[in-house]
Amino acid sequence: MSSQLNATPRHLNAREVLDIRDGQGLRVKSLRGVLWITQSTDSEDIVVRDGQSFVLDRPGLALISAPIGPADIVIQPTAGRC
Repeated sequence: MSSQLNATPRHLNAREVLDIRDGQGLRVKSLRGVLWITQSTDSEDIVVRDGQSFVLDRPGLALISAPIGPADIVIQPTAGRC
């Protein structure tokens, strides 16, 4: 995933899962659709809707899914991430 850290939108099909390893500090934004995000060692799951974003705040594996239908997302570093 690290080779795709730019502002280019990515399409997820319904129920497709994207894995990000060591993505702490990456911003995940939904341009269209609902996203479900779960992070390693975090008991809380995150739901992101159209126009919303979430910054991954844990090291390890994060899974991003489009559980309801297709979604378009952007994943990019935040200002604090090198």
